Amino acid sequence: MLRRSSQSYYTQYICWRCLCLGPAAEVSRARPRILARHSQGGLLPQHHHQHQCRSLSTADQSPASAPEQLTLDDLDAASRRARQLRSDSLESGIRQRLRKWEAENPAPAVALLRDEPASGDAANVLTKSRSEFEFKLEVAADDEDAARPHFDELDNGVDLGQASALQAGDLVEVASGAGKIRLLAVCLGNFNGQLHFYTNTGKWFTSRTLSTGFVVKNFVQDPAELRAVVDAIPSLSPSSTVLNELQDLNAGPSRDLAASLIRKMHTFQSAARLVHQTYVERLSRAHSQLGSAERLLSLREIADALLPASLKRNKGVFPPEALYAVYSVVEEDDVAFRALDRAPRRDGSCVFLLHSAEVQENVRLVEQLVRDYYESISGHSTPLSATGVATGVAAKLDAFLQEARNLIDQARTERPWLPHGMVGPCQKDGSAPSELHVPRWSETSLSIIKFMQHWAASSGFRPGSRCHWIGASILRAVRRYEDALLDHSTGWTFLQEIGWIPPWDLRARHALRLPALPLHRHPALLPPPGPESAGLSLAPDRLAHLRQDFARSTVYCIDSADTLDVDDGISLEPLGNGEHWIHVHVADPASRILPDSPLAAQAASRVQTSYLGGFNLRMLDGDHVREAFSLGPNQPCLTFSARVSETGQLLDSKVTPGVLRDVVYITPEDASSICDDADSSSVPTTVLEVGIPPPKDTAPVRRMTAAKELSRQQRAELRTLSKLATALQHTRLANGAIPYHLPRPQAKVSMHAVAPAASSDGSAFYRGDPYIHVSYAGQGSPLVNSLMQLAGEVAARWCYERDIPVPYRVQRVSSQNLDALRAFNQDVFYPQLLAGKRPSAEDWHTLRSLSGGHDVSTTPAPNLAMGLDLYTKVTSPLRRYPDLLVHWQIEAALLEEHRRGESLVVRKFHGAGAGAGTDGTATAHESTPPAKGKATKDSRNWLPFSQKQLEDNVLPQVRIRERHAKLLDQVDGNSQWILQALVRAWRFGEGSTQLPRSFLFTVVDVVGKRAAKGHIDWFDRPAMVDLEGLAGVVRIGNVRPGDVFKAELADVNVHTNQIRLKLLEKVQGMEGNKLRIQSMLDSTPFVASSEGFFDAENLYDTGG
Repeated sequence: MLRRSSQSYYTQYICWRCLCLGPAAEVSRARPRILARHSQGGLLPQHHHQHQCRSLSTADQSPASAPEQLTLDDLDAASRRARQLRSDSLESGIRQRLRKWEAENPAPAVALLRDEPASGDAANVLTKSRSEFEFKLEVAADDEDAARPHFDELDNGVDLGQASALQAGDLVEVASGAGKIRLLAVCLGNFNGQLHFYTNTGKWFTSRTLSTGFVVKNFVQDPAELRAVVDAIPSLSPSSTVLNELQDLNAGPSRDLAASLIRKMHTFQSAARLVHQTYVERLSRAHSQLGSAERLLSLREIADALLPASLKRNKGVFPPEALYAVYSVVEEDDVAFRALDRAPRRDGSCVFLLHSAEVQENVRLVEQLVRDYYESISGHSTPLSATGVATGVAAKLDAFLQEARNLIDQARTERPWLPHGMVGPCQKDGSAPSELHVPRWSETSLSIIKFMQHWAASSGFRPGSRCHWIGASILRAVRRYEDALLDHSTGWTFLQEIGWIPPWDLRARHALRLPALPLHRHPALLPPPGPESAGLSLAPDRLAHLRQDFARSTVYCIDSADTLDVDDGISLEPLGNGEHWIHVHVADPASRILPDSPLAAQAASRVQTSYLGGFNLRMLDGDHVREAFSLGPNQPCLTFSARVSETGQLLDSKVTPGVLRDVVYITPEDASSICDDADSSSVPTTVLEVGIPPPKDTAPVRRMTAAKELSRQQRAELRTLSKLATALQHTRLANGAIPYHLPRPQAKVSMHAVAPAASSDGSAFYRGDPYIHVSYAGQGSPLVNSLMQLAGEVAARWCYERDIPVPYRVQRVSSQNLDALRAFNQDVFYPQLLAGKRPSAEDWHTLRSLSGGHDVSTTPAPNLAMGLDLYTKVTSPLRRYPDLLVHWQIEAALLEEHRRGESLVVRKFHGAGAGAGTDGTATAHESTPPAKGKATKDSRNWLPFSQKQLEDNVLPQVRIRERHAKLLDQVDGNSQWILQALVRAWRFGEGSTQLPRSFLFTVVDVVGKRAAKGHIDWFDRPAMVDLEGLAGVVRIGNVRPGDVFKAELADVNVHTNQIRLKLLEKVQGMEGNKLRIQSMLDSTPFVASSEGFFDAENLYDTGG
């Protein structure tokens, strides 16, 4: 640390190392160097080790006390002090001596301002170097889906969380926001929802949901190696604010305590570097050895292609050091690879998207083109023509720029440009003829446009990439965005203004797209679906000879009137003595779609039907599929039947292929009116509408039966089904199921008022704008929800008893933390839900740390969130690929049982309540050896998918694609529609009477003393306040989680999914939470009054 007084007359520099050298002191005494006043001689550059943070100290003297020159007596005194310091250093070490010096020279610690970009922005990492000792991980910079999970993930068993379940002793790689600084760190454990880590540079840090691309499980296997470091952690508080303050003070465990961990990480890193150096030629050509097609690759798949098989160890896998060497190379090449940070981890690493060779070559081509253009116009390369226009190669770019400028100028006569990540609504009447002239793009122009799409829409480069200058330089050359930041958001609106994407397009569609998924930029211009394609034909019904006729049952299909794919229905069969058979009839496309057919491949790539407003995409194309399998009279089905008691006990179950006869279509509202089970929870009535509402007199897709048209018997059957469904749900609640799903905002979109105005060569312009209706969605029909879960439970048990591998929906970690999770749910989490209160971010993270999120696995395990011992999805095979996959497995087993004439059951399942076991597997079962002739694992060639095929090839793709589809439909895509409606209401007055002038902003976290993150009381939207937005109301250092402010909109950016606010006044503070963080040099712990800080024995705060 260099400290200097503003009144210092001259400065005597004393090197800390020299003070420790006795001989040096004697030399200085023999040959004194006298420094005169106003001496112009400077210190020569001194080379010191990069780890030497304090190479110089200063001794300042004022003019009043400064001598004309240093005397020998002065040097003698300095020498004596040096010898005394050296003697002390031999006894106590350099660190103790530095602490002593700091104690004798007290001064307040001042945190330097950090010039860092906001989270997610492009960063300057090329000309602005950073030391790894300046590493800072923003512990609060979590994605919305990770920081604030959606209840739908618990209901559907799809994990929207970001990080895998890390355990104490795991090794991870962590990176700064720009990705320039990368460190290794050992996980010390999860305490009160906060993951604690120690890096190879001796830095302690914490994070709730760490986003890491590389993990080595059980790197430190001896808990004793971690114990001393864990004991030295200054606080196990759940508060990110407190932990941030402690990390700023470097108050973590010392390097001495963590010496063994640092040595292990150093050894690992050295081994990885040795692998890199040995195979540097192979690794440097990674992109050229993996093919030219776009595809998803795990780290192990990349290593198989780049490293020799001789490096593999036991079980035929590469050692972690070799995988890390490959990972480091791939992470640096963002032209060829993109890490899918928001995808589930596989083999301890994130999954990588390999860009096609065409995309890679196009990036290089456009980079050279832009470079040549700027060299040309600056006079350093090809001269300009007489008119000042570039000639040669750069002229191609100039031609594109001229066309783009003309087109943008024309487009702005109809739609204004906005700095909000979208262009404005149409300002002209839809009936007026369009005057837009759309050019035919040249080959060079298309290359440039495709690069801009890759950069601004598809998130093709990481924040620290060198390629961001290309897109920004193109925008600068367009000369239509002089007052805007030349970033991705402006690049996105550029694509809208030249008609390459619609004005209402959603960036989430591009950023979350995966290989083999179609991306139609202009769905409104697609031709109508044609007749059945030759490659998408259906096979004969394989189960026709096994189907049971359900002619005696009335099947109730409870769905909305506009539903196209009706894939489930229910019926009742009384047995007496309070027992009933509940039949859940499900559409049966698996009987005619073969697992290796083109239709199956299409379903696997899309994984589910997308209901994103304005961009619907069905999993199975073609009306012939819907007509063949959508439930109705004389249609085939696969029926999951459960014999249940009036108390909600599942007594028996079976699976039967069938044919329906009597089918009744009824809406959920009419069913609820009959059963009197309407959702009694309070759903917020906030609504925002922009655009022209669609006509309400549209005809239903099929004839719906009104409640008054049902017979007395049909009404009685529906009421009985409702009572049984309620009893089943009460049983699940007793086993720990989520009691209530909070309503969430949903955007419904209609394109009825949109019409193409002009189009040519990939660009299109439109008149009119989408109608957007934003409101809260309820929980749906309790009757349908409960019985669909029953069908999944029946299917899971049926497969478990026959040892058939299927994708079970599991929560592995919940079984390990069963007692703590039950206590937390019953005492803290569930009471808030039942009261209609949204749990805090800390409660969400505690729940995630205890439950570990959801997963799909062929190994059965409980699902505590659903209160079930076993569960798999089966009720939507027309809309979800995993359901279709389970149908294939079950139907193959049904055919095998019919061929053999006997059951394939090898064990019986007797449920004992969700999570009764502690090993993460299905509980309370009895296994019996297979009878003679029964199927074993070695004779299961009749199954479409073996367990190994599912685990190695199918489920990794399902995890990634299913999660991206959920993020698109329910998180990012839905949010961007809501923000579009907000911009139109805020800036253009559409629906302005429904939009409040100010909002209540509740702080959730403070990020690096640069911004406060939280949410507003309008559809619970996430929002942030930067330093400018504080507007003098409060200092950022005084902002605490839980503070509530009155605020107004400062900016809304649809492209980045961000709302920025300007504070107006403080409404409510957390004054009671006064923190007292003492110096970490003494042993006194910090104190908090009501923040809920815990010690190691307390798992969570049950205080008010």
